[in-house]
Amino acid sequence: MSKALKKLIVEELIADYRDKKNLVLVNFKGIDAQQTNILKRDLSEKNIKARVVKNSLAAIAFKEVGIETLGQMLAAPTVVATNEDDPVELAKTLKKYSKEISGFDIVGGWVDGELMSVEDISTLASIPPREVVLTQIVFAVQAPMVQVANVFNATAKSLCQVLHAIKEKKSEV
Repeated sequence: MSKALKKLIVEELIADYRDKKNLVLVNFKGIDAQQTNILKRDLSEKNIKARVVKNSLAAIAFKEVGIETLGQMLAAPTVVATNEDDPVELAKTLKKYSKEISGFDIVGGWVDGELMSVEDISTLASIPPREVVLTQIVFAVQAPMVQVANVFNATAKSLCQVLHAIKEKKSEV
């Protein structure tokens, strides 16, 4: 590969990675063409962009972008997977494929300005989906209000029962 072509590729990688908040590195040794095609289709359906990179060029691009430590994780043939908005979905999807496809191994990543190890990516993948977390937050905020309403209802109900008992007692006499 000529120096001019390498320079163009590095410039393209820099432009691609500069504004990305979520980058995950995956080694993909020994994956056949059929698995690759299925993987690319499934990832694109989830708005995950995956690109096979030459490690030396990716390391240069990562250094230029300011995440040199990510470039130090590159070892075997590597895919850089990115998405715009949901690092949890990215981690879940890649972890799922790392279990299904032999040789597809997560190496690490860069998520929201933080270097992530394999363990960190696994932890990220274990977080419930965004919709579930938002629902849990709504219920957590709503629970105290429901409890207060129940206390007021119980107090009013008790008062009504006492008044009814007094009325019954007076009507007996």
